[in-house]
Amino acid sequence: MKQRDISQAELAQLLRDEGWDKPLAPVRLKTLKPWHQAVFWGLRLYIVVMLIIVIWAFGHGHF
Repeated sequence: MKQRDISQAELAQLLRDEGWDKPLAPVRLKTLKPWHQAVFWGLRLYIVVMLIIVIWAFGHGHF
């Protein structure tokens, strides 16, 4: 497959057509509902427990 060189003007037109030359919308923090926070804390706890199990298993040669 042969590649075609793209001129600066074509590239600039593509950027304008696709809207890539406009600034991104601002990003704001979203306030989480209590159940969302509970789920995320549960995931953090799960990760910590899994890390402890992996470290224990490596330490005792179970892998």
